[in-house]
Amino acid sequence: MICRRRYGRRNPVQCCKSKFNGNGLIFMEKYRGSHNKELCISAVRGLIILLILVNMMVLGCGKANDQAPSVDVSGNHPVNWLIAHRASFQQNSSQCRECHGTDLKGGITKVDCFNQSGLGQCHAGGHAPRIASHQIPFTDGTVHGPIAKKDLSFCQSCHGTAGGPGSNPRFNVPIGSLVHGCEDCHLPNTAHPTERGTSGWNGHSSAGNMGNNCILCHGIDLTGGVGPGCNTCHTALSPGTVPAVGTCVSCHSDPPVTGSHTIHNALPEVVTDCSSCHSSAGNGTPLHRDSTVNVVVATAYNAKTGSAFRNNGSCLDISCHGGVTTSAWGGSLTNACLSCHTAGSASGVPQYNSYYSGRHALHINGVGLQCTDCHAMAVTVGGAGHFTGLKTAVFELAPSATIRVPGYPSCNPGSNPLVGTYSIGVCHSSKVW
Repeated sequence: MICRRRYGRRNPVQCCKSKFNGNGLIFMEKYRGSHNKELCISAVRGLIILLILVNMMVLGCGKANDQAPSVDVSGNHPVNWLIAHRASFQQNSSQCRECHGTDLKGGITKVDCFNQSGLGQCHAGGHAPRIASHQIPFTDGTVHGPIAKKDLSFCQSCHGTAGGPGSNPRFNVPIGSLVHGCEDCHLPNTAHPTERGTSGWNGHSSAGNMGNNCILCHGIDLTGGVGPGCNTCHTALSPGTVPAVGTCVSCHSDPPVTGSHTIHNALPEVVTDCSSCHSSAGNGTPLHRDSTVNVVVATAYNAKTGSAFRNNGSCLDISCHGGVTTSAWGGSLTNACLSCHTAGSASGVPQYNSYYSGRHALHINGVGLQCTDCHAMAVTVGGAGHFTGLKTAVFELAPSATIRVPGYPSCNPGSNPLVGTYSIGVCHSSKVW
């Protein structure tokens, strides 16, 4: 056998090497003697296994593993890896452990993820690299803001110092390029987006889990901590109580007892709708808590003659008062129906609710009748009454439906009506209006 004669019985590996043809294919001959044959076959098997392992290593760094960390020809990560590695770790943390060890304290790279030559921003505070419960990157306020607002304690677990109610935790734990953590963007000692009095702060009423989150910085009983007490603004708030959204009772009663609030709040279109007179100044707006009572009448209540406004406590050009200047806030109407209704020449002239038909001028100005002598204020039709539709240009309840005089459209109150029936004692028999 050529192999045996050339290399000898004791060199089966060299013998097997001679069995490769020019194309790299192994061929077998008939061997004389089983010992060399077995040794040669074993060597060939070993070479095959070695080739398979090498091929697997090549594939491991090739297209089949395109999720592996980015490295250059020297085995170094890109220059921005301090920031970029976070997203890579979130995607597949096992790829980092292959080189840095299962505990991420060095591995074959000898680079400890917990302590990199004094780089304080590397997992400062001693926490291990971990899978974030939110997307990466997360610094955009439009991304992390809604989540933080939903439950601030979600942020504290990673980005804030430890502590429970009244502990005044700081949200300054370094992370990545943020040397002071959240406080690189937010004000020190706060986790709020902006200062009090701005639109961001005024949105805190819709924050979630306030009972547990507010007491972190505003005191166990919410009377103050590193943050101000809630009763600084919510002056009627009981200690330890979170204001209930929409109730309006943490600062004043609902409605307030001052001025003419009670009588206005009894009107069906105004009840609980503070924006009727405090437009754009409701709960959660910048104007709501600026130490000023902002009276801005909603445009829907503009009179036909102009835009409603307030001056020296009186309302002017407001449709619910027929464009007539009102008494000062807290006062009373002194001219009964004429406090809101003026004489007109046609429908809607000069105001939406002006009276003009028939003999109104004679009866009111000449005879001195009261409007209620002929019109019943308590009448309703289909749910519409006298004070329905205060911000519309038409009568939801037709005035003719309120006539209480017998015989209408003829008028026949009688020459001697019962005492107390009308504001005057003598009337007339049948007349056409």
